[in-house]
Amino acid sequence: MLNHSSIVSKLTKVFIVFIILNTVSYVYPAFAIFKSNVTTFGGPVLMSDMIDETDIPNEILEKIVVAYVPSNSSISLSKKYLLNLLKKRVGLVDVPIDDVPVVIEARSEKGTSSETKVNIISDDKIDEIILERLYEHYPGDTIFTLKSSSGKIIEHDSYSVSVHAYSKSSPFVRITLTKNGRTVGYLVLQYSASLLRKVAVANRKIEKGEIIGINDVKYEEVNIYSLTKVPVFEEDLPMMTTKVFSKDELIDMRYLSEVPMIVKGQITKAYSNIGGISVSVIAQALENGYVGNVIRIKNLDSGSIISGIVKEDGTVKVLEGK
Repeated sequence: MLNHSSIVSKLTKVFIVFIILNTVSYVYPAFAIFKSNVTTFGGPVLMSDMIDETDIPNEILEKIVVAYVPSNSSISLSKKYLLNLLKKRVGLVDVPIDDVPVVIEARSEKGTSSETKVNIISDDKIDEIILERLYEHYPGDTIFTLKSSSGKIIEHDSYSVSVHAYSKSSPFVRITLTKNGRTVGYLVLQYSASLLRKVAVANRKIEKGEIIGINDVKYEEVNIYSLTKVPVFEEDLPMMTTKVFSKDELIDMRYLSEVPMIVKGQITKAYSNIGGISVSVIAQALENGYVGNVIRIKNLDSGSIISGIVKEDGTVKVLEGK
C-alpha cells in the first residue's frame, strides 16, 4: 500500500512532467510590428526594410522581397499582404493589423544620404570606413565592387561620409574633406552592389489561372538588385497566376495570387441545414473560390447547379438550389 506522502510525491512528479512536456511542445508565435512609412533606395524592397520591431532573425527578413519601387516613386502595401509573406517563411506570427497601408517611398540620392562627421581619414582606412557605411543600408551578404573613383585625399582636419543611390544596384559614396570648417575636397567612389538569390523561373509555358507548383519552375541564381520584377522564392509556392508566363521567364510575384480554397473543377462537399438537419452532397466547383466567396457548384448526384459560400474547411454551404 502506498502511503499518503508517497502518493503526493508521485502525483507531483507526474504534474511536473506534464508541465515540462506542454512547455516544450508549445511554440510561441513570432512577433513583428510593421513601420507606417519606409524610405529606401530605388529597386527591390526587402521585408527587413518594413519591420520596426521583431524577434524574427534578420537573415530571414532579408530574403523576402516585398516590392519593386523605382527611384522617385512610391507605393502602398497592405499589412495583410506583408503578414501573408511572413507566414510562409516563419509560420505563426503575431502582428498588429489595421487597414492603414505601409507607404514605401524610393527617394533620389539626396533624400537617402546618411552623413557622419568624424576627424581625419587616411588611405589605409578608406575601404573599411566605406564598407561600414554601405552595410548600414544593405544586407550583410551584399557584395560591393568598386567601378570607379575620383578625387584624392588632401590635407584636412575633418571629413564626412554620405551614401547615395538612384538604384540599389549602383550606390556611390561621397567623402567630403574639410579644414577649419571649409570644404577643401571630395572623393567620389562608384560601386556595383550584388545580392545573389535563387529565384523561380518558368520551366514551361504557364497559362493564366494555373496553379504554379515546385515542378513548374526551376531556380536560377540572380542579383536581385538588378531586377525590375518581384522575384518568387521556393517558400512562396504554390500560387496562382494572373498572366501567361513564357518558358524561361522569371516569375513575377506581382502577377500571382494566393491559391483559392476551392479551385475550379475540384470535388468538394456541399451542405445545407434544413429544419435543424444537415444534408450534404458531393459537388464539383464550377469556379475558383476564396473563403467567404459565393461560387457555383454542380451537384454530382442530380446534375443541378447550385450556389454556396466557401468555408474555411474547404466545404461549401449551400445558399440556394435550382
